[in-house]
Amino acid sequence: MLEKLAKSIEEVNVLAEHYRTCQNVAAIESLAKECFISKEDTDAFIAGKRKFLLKVLLTQSVSVTEKLTEEMLLLQDPGYATVIGTYLLDLARKDPVMKEVILQPHKTLRHCIEYVHEKAYETALEKAKKEGKTGVGQNAGIAIGSTEVFAWVIDYYLLDDRKDMEKKAQEEKDTIKKAWKRADSIRTLSAKSKDADTKERCFGRGKGGSKASSAKERRTGAAFFI
Repeated sequence: MLEKLAKSIEEVNVLAEHYRTCQNVAAIESLAKECFISKEDTDAFIAGKRKFLLKVLLTQSVSVTEKLTEEMLLLQDPGYATVIGTYLLDLARKDPVMKEVILQPHKTLRHCIEYVHEKAYETALEKAKKEGKTGVGQNAGIAIGSTEVFAWVIDYYLLDDRKDMEKKAQEEKDTIKKAWKRADSIRTLSAKSKDADTKERCFGRGKGGSKASSAKERRTGAAFFI
């Protein structure tokens, strides 16, 4: 499963890189639409601001070990994601309930980390308010023990948010589709406008040339008659 996932991602990214080298923007955009990659991320890839086009999980795992290993591989964060992922692997081996909730399709290590970040921010904000501050400084940090962090991790996986996450995922897909449709419409209108301008200039020159030719013929005819 892990090899299949890596191969799928690699194939998409290799193909996208080939298209970028060939400056085939249309092919990159078509690939992005198939993988539900936003136009913003696609434009960033085309511009060279993003190394890989695809960074999302493509397959559905059949075991906790496969799922968490795949997610850790994709996140490539040994100092944070790997620590939490390893903790979850150990927890799933001991607790059948945790094993079951981790395997839920809408539960991911990335969302877990985001949840932990939100909880850490809330803790930092509460601490700042107690100290008489209005908010958390941009570079402010707070020391949080592993016990508290792992408690948040468990809270996330036990949280019943399936319907909310499925709704959010569908909304994200719909937003991406609409953004691409809007971009394609604008591009089509722009192309039609340029085509109309080109035709107008061409026909304009043709009419002008015809008038000039007629005037020249009249002058030539008059001179010959005299």
